[in-house]
Amino acid sequence: PQGDTFGIITICPPYEEVVYADLLSAVASSPIIREDTIVLVEYPVELWGEIPHVFQGDATTTSDDNDNATSGGGATLVGIRNRKYGRTVIAMYICNPTGRIENAESRPEEFI
Repeated sequence: PQGDTFGIITICPPYEEVVYADLLSAVASSPIIREDTIVLVEYPVELWGEIPHVFQGDATTTSDDNDNATSGGGATLVGIRNRKYGRTVIAMYICNPTGRIENAESRPEEFI
């Protein structure tokens, strides 16, 4: 239903058919995420080191039927894990972290 948000989102796109910067941008501006949403993104090992540790989504401004401007998106995804499993890598991000989730500290060294 409209207005629902999720605590965990998993994304496993077809590797050859996605631009990961566009994918992360879509996630960061999605209305289904909230503070502390965990986002898991699967990607090929060939992109190891190219997926960013921190992704700042673009804020968007739209107008409703009454020409009232509203702002959306702009979430920050902070990488907390980036693990390789054979030819697959799974990046774990937390959206706009508040510090309420234990062991969810930023680990930039895993995204190099």
